[in-house]
Amino acid sequence: MPSVALARNARPATRQPLPRVSLLPGQVRPVLSGEFHQYVEHMLRLDAQSRLTRFGGPTSDEVVRRHGERMRAGGVELIGYFVEGVLRGVGELHMLDVPAGQPVSAEAAFSVEREWQGKGIGSLLMDRIVSLAQDRGVEDLAIIFLATNGRMQRIVVNHYGELTRAEDEMIGHVHLPRRQSAMSFIRHLVTASLAVVDSAIDLQSRMLPPAERGN
Repeated sequence: MPSVALARNARPATRQPLPRVSLLPGQVRPVLSGEFHQYVEHMLRLDAQSRLTRFGGPTSDEVVRRHGERMRAGGVELIGYFVEGVLRGVGELHMLDVPAGQPVSAEAAFSVEREWQGKGIGSLLMDRIVSLAQDRGVEDLAIIFLATNGRMQRIVVNHYGELTRAEDEMIGHVHLPRRQSAMSFIRHLVTASLAVVDSAIDLQSRMLPPAERGN
């Protein structure tokens, strides 16, 4: 991965309209530890172009599985978009090791399965990842993606991110005001608890006959 310092041709942050998500089915919530297998299954369902967009190059199933193992061991935090209990899109927050005295930094990554792309799910996941990063005290959130990924460029710009180019990749930086506090910790606990409840309710709903499921 090229260094962020290779380029500093920042683009102005001109906000653009993004697709609305209010009418979409499904829910956005943290991916529970017991659901991590769904993360790997989601990655394996990505088509070749979506894998290229996510990983920056052609990626085999075996590479995807090894990536999943590293992510589980590395403590990545995941925000998922679930449809009928199946993970269809995910935002990842990776905390970075930085020297003492430097801004707290993290990297984010996103993936959405082909049939769910272009519906605003990436922007929705970005919103939640930005909020999670702020709760973790992150001041500099980096998103690295292919220069051909126009959707990701729009999402970063709409979050007032600074875009720079390094060879064939774009590097987005979203600078966040710190808000880590006791309230942030409480909010995290509440969100995690609600994710467990939502997962249980969703499972119960899917066990009902279709005619008895809520809208």
